[in-house]
Order: sequence, then structure tokens, then C-alpha cells
Amino acid sequence: MHTRIAATVLSCMLAVLVAAPAMANLYEYDEETLSEEGWIKLFNEEDLSGWVNPHDPEGDKNWYVDDDGFMTNIAGENDIATEEEWEDFEIRLDYRIPEGGNSGVYLRGRVEVQILDSSEEEEPGLGSDGAIYNQHPPEVLAANPIGEWNSLYIKFEGDTVWATLNGEVIQDESVVTGPTGGALPGEFDEPGPIMLQDYSKVWFRNIWLRPIENDNEEG
Repeated sequence: MHTRIAATVLSCMLAVLVAAPAMANLYEYDEETLSEEGWIKLFNEEDLSGWVNPHDPEGDKNWYVDDDGFMTNIAGENDIATEEEWEDFEIRLDYRIPEGGNSGVYLRGRVEVQILDSSEEEEPGLGSDGAIYNQHPPEVLAANPIGEWNSLYIKFEGDTVWATLNGEVIQDESVVTGPTGGALPGEFDEPGPIMLQDYSKVWFRNIWLRPIENDNEEG
């Protein structure tokens, strides 16, 4: 019996180790490969076409593309979101924050995956970097040292989130129970935009999304 249990545990561990790199290594692919595999580039590194101020779509965006081609914000102004909306999808992006940095990636505009300087934290919490804010702490604190780029992958399907950060699993089939703080209006399971939070200074690059087709949709 013990041998069988040990074998089952080992099998599960190997499955996680195999699956995690498959999700995490997306940032190593070139643009041609990503496009061929159905990924959509959300940020063109030249301007903010396709992005709006979600709280005032006709107003100033208050984000810009810096001289290095990175998307960044005028801290303390407003969030930014895609014009397009999705229900189920995979997204991958790179982010960088300064010391004390605080931001987030909102899935469907309503479910925040936290971006935070958690360098002084000893254990993951509900508000840590990589948390589904105030619902699920990350499995591990996986961010690189402050000032370095981090590669984040998220899959959001139905009410369930899988995510890796820098090659480590941070959310493993985490079930979302509702919108998180700072969410846009609407139910969390309705289609919505990708929203990037303005709280402190933050930089983003390599933002790609791949819609997940629902086989149950009627054509």
C-alpha cells in the first residue's frame, strides 16, 4: 500500500514538473512561433493602440510607451485595459516593478493576479505577489529581485486559474469565487478586458493572449 501511494505521489509530482515548463517557457518563443500557435500580440511596443482608460474610455490613457519600447504608467492616475474582451484565455507577459512596487493584472477586468514587492515577506499571503487577490495566496514567492523582469503566464478558464511565474507554479487550479477588489463592473464569469493596474510605477512588455475556444458554444 505504501509503495502504491508513493508511486502515485511521484507520478503527480512529475506531472507538475512536466506541465510547469510547458507554461513558463512561452517567453522563449519568437513572435512567428507564437502567432502560428494562435497567440495575439496585445502590445505593439510602439503605441497604445487597442488600449483605453477603462474608467473613462474617451479620456486620457495616462500610460505611454517609453524609449525602450516598454508600456508604463504615470503613477497615481488610472488603470489601462484592452478594448477587446475575452472569456477564457491564456495570457503571458513580462513585468518589472521598483522597490515597494504594487500593480496587478486583472483577468476579464475583474479578477486580479497581484503584482507586488514581496521581497521582505517570509511566507506567501493573500496579498502577495502572484496571489489571486484576497482569495488564493501563491504557492511560492517566485519573483526575481526588484528591478529585474518577471515572466508571468496565466490560464483562466471558467472559474479556474493556473499560473506560473519565472517557471514556478504559483496557482494550480485555483477556483475564483467572485470579483476581487478594484474590479470593473459586471460578473467575474462574463467576458471582459485585460486590465493592468495603476498603483505604483510599473513596466510591461511582451503581452500576448491566446483565446480558448469553448467547445460547447453553438455555431
